[in-house]
Amino acid sequence: MSDVTSAARALIAEHRFFQLSANWCPDCVYANALWERLGVKDKIHVFDIGDMPKPEQESWRGAFLEIVGSRNLPTIVIDGKFWGTETRLHELENKGDDALKGELKLAGLL
Repeated sequence: MSDVTSAARALIAEHRFFQLSANWCPDCVYANALWERLGVKDKIHVFDIGDMPKPEQESWRGAFLEIVGSRNLPTIVIDGKFWGTETRLHELENKGDDALKGELKLAGLL
């Protein structure tokens, strides 16, 4: 297991609500704005790889692919398991605020 994979596992274990993110990623900006709007931004540990060199970003994304099955940005992990990406957030938001909030309540975020 690589050092990055070990570090990624530790981050996931350490934070109940976790998001792999990049400051240059529009989908991550959307997710972060959504967390802010819902008042839960302080509950989610956002690990931003955006300022890392490209090979290092790829190492982190590869580690998350290995651990939770997703290298997408953002990758949202709840209780150590892959929860979704911005696609799931959009789907829930499109169903209405109650659907999104209900799902996040079930996850323990709200």
